[in-house]
Amino acid sequence: MAGFAEVWIKFLPTAEGGRRSPVCLATDALGHYRPHFRVRGGDSQMLGVEFVEGPDEPVPPGGCTYATVRFVYEPEVSYEALTVGAEF
Repeated sequence: MAGFAEVWIKFLPTAEGGRRSPVCLATDALGHYRPHFRVRGGDSQMLGVEFVEGPDEPVPPGGCTYATVRFVYEPEVSYEALTVGAEF
């Protein structure tokens, strides 16, 4: 069974290399947002996640919110680097 985590996520502004368009994290969105996290200061492993709960409104570039992610590749991939306080 895959793990889950509640995360505080802040998208970079477009001027700093972030997204150009808002992203919808709600579970009823047409496609679930499935990025890869890389833990800052970690081993650069890409950790695939899927947003399964988030705000109803799209989050704009530079915006921030709480959301819940599901660890897509667990147990084959270790997500132990995603600890409380980790930046990704």
